[in-house]
Amino acid sequence: MSRDFNLILALMLLSMPTARAKQFEHVRYYGVGRGQEPAVAVAARLTNSGNLDLVITDSLSGKVTILLGNGDSTFQKPMTFPAPQPGAVAVGDFNEDGIQDLALTEGNGTGDATVDIFLGDGTGHFRLSETRTVGIAPHGIVAADLNGDGHLDVAVTNFGFEGNGPSMMTFFGNGHGKLGHRKTYRMPDQEPAGIAAGDLNGDGHPDLVVAAYGEGAAVFMNDGTGEFGKPTYYVVDGDPVQVTIADLRNNGKHDLAVADEVQGLDIWLNNGDGTFGKVASYVNFGDTEPPDACVAADLNLDGKLDVACSANNFQSYYYYGEGNGKFTFGGFINDDIDGYGGYSIAAGDFNNDGAPDIAIPIQDEGKVAIMLNGK
Repeated sequence: MSRDFNLILALMLLSMPTARAKQFEHVRYYGVGRGQEPAVAVAARLTNSGNLDLVITDSLSGKVTILLGNGDSTFQKPMTFPAPQPGAVAVGDFNEDGIQDLALTEGNGTGDATVDIFLGDGTGHFRLSETRTVGIAPHGIVAADLNGDGHLDVAVTNFGFEGNGPSMMTFFGNGHGKLGHRKTYRMPDQEPAGIAAGDLNGDGHPDLVVAAYGEGAAVFMNDGTGEFGKPTYYVVDGDPVQVTIADLRNNGKHDLAVADEVQGLDIWLNNGDGTFGKVASYVNFGDTEPPDACVAADLNLDGKLDVACSANNFQSYYYYGEGNGKFTFGGFINDDIDGYGGYSIAAGDFNNDGAPDIAIPIQDEGKVAIMLNGK
């Protein structure tokens, strides 16, 4: 072949999405404890070290694991505490002492599932402060000041079965690690899964969006007092399971990125008043599986939000944001991982180099995989 032909071929390969410079380095594994099968991972700063830590839940073993970060992408030995079938987790300062606490959904299979508040002591240890009944099958949880009183509140989704209908529930916090009585918002004939909070219409009050399995995105608008009317549904021919609210266009309007187990990544762009335009679905690229979870972060540090996704066969991949609400496939986060997991994905700077890294729990291996950003 001629030199010119080889040059043209090389340029063509470099222009293909899968041939970009690798965004993430090889995977690093950290055990979460013997006999555990981690399903959910959340990144948060639980101590005053300034380093990013991980909260990991395992409903099968009934444990919550805390991995304290050293700031160099390594973690200290896991610390665990028991919780009946812990599922979703939200992090926030519920007693306003400057230390991050946890809100967990818990299920015990008897119809008396709960949302619990565990107060942190700043060293990675937690104690139970509050328990409220939520029904049978809670799925998603989010923390936000819904009623504008300065205290963190909690919203939970519940699949519901055995005579109890699906719903979204809210609990107002009192600033002392306690929750008031629940307010239930029925979602007939729906299967509410993930939930997110954000100000969708610019009135300063957080609204709620629920990923409705088999339906689409259910938008609950806040009236300013923490009360919500009937949701508006944005329908997609798929199975949304998790939702992220983020400003995908850098225009101050909060858009939706939804993990859809059928369609792939669903994007709804906000009109600015809490209504949304037509969905844009980014279907599977090549051999990728549709995602079970996605997270928004500026992966390549270009000032535009990107989206990273994971699937339950442990495929993980990412899309580069163009800054206008459109995305292009970036590649696989890591394609040499064996294991069953991927129901959760977290982004955060685990080595303090200014770039977001990725954490995904591996359920059948009892580990969490850390992929460092190569920038």
